[in-house]
Amino acid sequence: MVALPLHVRRFRARQYDQAQLLAGTMAKATGRVAPVGWLERTRETKRQVGLSEAERTGNVAGAFVASRAVKGREVLLLDDVFTTGSTARAAAVALRDGGATRVEVLTLARAFTLA
Repeated sequence: MVALPLHVRRFRARQYDQAQLLAGTMAKATGRVAPVGWLERTRETKRQVGLSEAERTGNVAGAFVASRAVKGREVLLLDDVFTTGSTARAAAVALRDGGATRVEVLTLARAFTLA
């Protein structure tokens, strides 16, 4: 179980990572682990609020890198909110590029706008 990470600067400003807290709680409840460091946000990205789907995709492209620890593993990627899927997709690509054999995404909430 891997939480979709914040950039280190955002983490320092907030002093918590909601996705990691969620992953830790879920891991404990299910007898799994939620290691920190298997996925890293390597560059700071703009907040996604107000960006179009294409802008969101570009904003997070290449923003994640997976550690060697994911190689050969099936990974459950946890995020707090799923809007367009751009962030989860970019993170999943990094996990697959790192050698994960399978990546599934689980989120706490789904956000959308009524047009």
